[in-house]
Amino acid sequence: MQYVIQGKTGPKTVNLNRRKAIRERCLNCAGWLARDVTECKFSDCQLYLFRTGQGRQEPKARNRAIRQYCLWCMNGQRAEIAKCPSFDCSLFQYRGVRKRPQKSISMRKKGRIGVTSE
Repeated sequence: MQYVIQGKTGPKTVNLNRRKAIRERCLNCAGWLARDVTECKFSDCQLYLFRTGQGRQEPKARNRAIRQYCLWCMNGQRAEIAKCPSFDCSLFQYRGVRKRPQKSISMRKKGRIGVTSE
């Protein structure tokens, strides 16, 4: 899927998946130097194991790492993840926020009023 993210020289449009999104985030953190990503010293970072974007990676562990990184970025405030203003962050689309269906009042068959999801 195509997303606009922060690049070395400004916004850029790229085709991202979770693996590439982590790689782009690590490049951004390292000042766009691939060598610094490979030699990263921040082993306590949630994205550390996935930083190179190579090799076999467990998708569930990768998703969990993205959510944990976003939680760290928002100072542990889960509610703030949904309000994240960093639209140009490569992880923005994968931060784990789900749109909840809006609830509406409807009449059920038996004539009672209830709350249902649309």
